[in-house]
Amino acid sequence: MQKRTLTAILSMFIVFAGLAGYLIADINDVVPGFLTKQGPEIARDVPSRESVQIAEVFPARMNLDLPPIVSADLQPLWQKLVDAADDRYQVGAYVIDALTGNVLLDGAGETPMVPASTMKVLAAFASLQALQPTDHLATSIYLGEDGQLHLVGEGDLMLAEGKGDMLAINGRAGLADLASAASAKLTNLHNTGELVEPTRLIYHPTIFDGATRETALPSELLRWVGHVSAFAIDRGELPGPGYQPFRDDPGQHVAETLTNALQEHGINVDIEADTAAFDIGQARLLGQVHSADLGQITRYMLAHSDNTLAEHLCRMASGVATGHSDLASATAFVAQEIASTGIYHDGLSILDCSGLNEENYVAPRTTAETLQAIWDSNNTGVRHLMRDLPIGMFSGTLNDRFSDNPLGIRIQAKTGSLQEVASLAGYATTTSGRVLIFQVQTNAVQDNAFFTRGHLDDFAIELVNR
Repeated sequence: MQKRTLTAILSMFIVFAGLAGYLIADINDVVPGFLTKQGPEIARDVPSRESVQIAEVFPARMNLDLPPIVSADLQPLWQKLVDAADDRYQVGAYVIDALTGNVLLDGAGETPMVPASTMKVLAAFASLQALQPTDHLATSIYLGEDGQLHLVGEGDLMLAEGKGDMLAINGRAGLADLASAASAKLTNLHNTGELVEPTRLIYHPTIFDGATRETALPSELLRWVGHVSAFAIDRGELPGPGYQPFRDDPGQHVAETLTNALQEHGINVDIEADTAAFDIGQARLLGQVHSADLGQITRYMLAHSDNTLAEHLCRMASGVATGHSDLASATAFVAQEIASTGIYHDGLSILDCSGLNEENYVAPRTTAETLQAIWDSNNTGVRHLMRDLPIGMFSGTLNDRFSDNPLGIRIQAKTGSLQEVASLAGYATTTSGRVLIFQVQTNAVQDNAFFTRGHLDDFAIELVNR
C-alpha cells in the first residue's frame, strides 16, 4: 500500500515538474505557446518577398534592347489576310514599330477605306488638342432677373435621373441633387421675403451651331446616334436592354425629370424651351452639378464606341478651337489637326466624327500614324489615349474578343464595325516586350463584314507572337 502511494506521489511530481519546465520554456519563447516575455509587435514592416511577374501574359515594361522585327517577319500575316479575302473584298494593314518608328508592314496602307468606328481614334486625338481632359461640364439652375428658373448646361449628356454617383462616369451628376440644391436656395429666398414664387422652368438646350444630329445618315444608321444638346440623361438613349433608339429631344426629357424632382420639394413649375443662349447677367445661381472630367468621358466614348459622345466631343472641341461648332466645322477641324501634325492624309475624307457615315474615307496609314502621334505626344492628355482604348478579353468592345487566347490581353485597340466594314486599330505588345502600332481592316465586304472579324483578331494575335 505504501509502495503504491509513493509511486503515485512520484508520478504527480514528474508531471508537475514537466509542466513547470514547459511553462518556463514557453515564457522564454523556446517552445510554442501563449506566454512570452516579449512585448506586442507594433507596426511591424510587411515581410518582403520575391517579386512576381506574369511575364507570359504582359511585361512590366517595354524592353529597349530587343532585336528589331523586320518587314519579312510580317509578310505571312498579310498574305493570310489576302488569301482569306480571295478577291471578294478589300483588305488593308499598316504596322509601325513604336520604339524605332520603322514601318514593318504596308498592305494597301495608302488606300482610302471606310474606317467605321476607328474614326473615333482620329476624333479623340483632335478633340484633346483643344479640350482640357481635367475639365468638368456644369449643369445649373439659375433664378433669372425675370423671376423664372433657367436650366443651363455645358454639355453633360450623362446626367442621372436621381442622385449622382461620384464613382460613375455615366451618371456622375444627378438631377435629384440639382433639384435639392435649388429648392434649398429657393426656400431661403422665400423665407427672407426676397422671392416671388417662380412659375416656369425655362430650359436652354442649344449649345452648338447647326443640326443636332447628322442629317446625311440613312434611317437604319440613325438609331445608333443621339442628338447633341446642353444636357441629356444617359446620352439621350431610351431605357431598355441592349442598344435602344434615342430621344428626339433629350433636353426636354431632362427638363421634365427636373420639374418632377422639384415638385417633390414643393416647387411646381411648368417647362418652356428657349433655344437662345441664357444671359446670366444678374441671375442667381441656385444649384449646380458637374460631370465626370472630359478625359473620363473620352475614355468612356472609346471603350463603348459611343457615337453620340464622339460627335459631341468633336463639336465641343471645334467650338473651342475655331468658334464654330456645326458638324461640317467639326469634321474640318479634325482633318486640319491630322494634317497639321504631319500625319499622312492623302484621300482623307471626314463627314462625321463617329465613323457611322459610310462615305468617310481614311487610309490605314493615317490611322496608324495617328496612333503613333498619340504614342509620341508631349501632351499628357493626348498620350493617355493609348491607355483609354479597350483591352482584349477585358474591357469595352474587346471584352468578348480573343476569348480563346489569353494573349489577347496584350492588345489594346479600337474596334470598328459596319455592314461592309470591320476594322481594328491600336497597340499590340509582343511576347518579347516590343510594342507594335497597327491598323487592320476589311472593306467593301458584300456578305456582312462581321464574319471577317476573326481574321483581324488572328492578325493582332500573330503580332503579339512576333
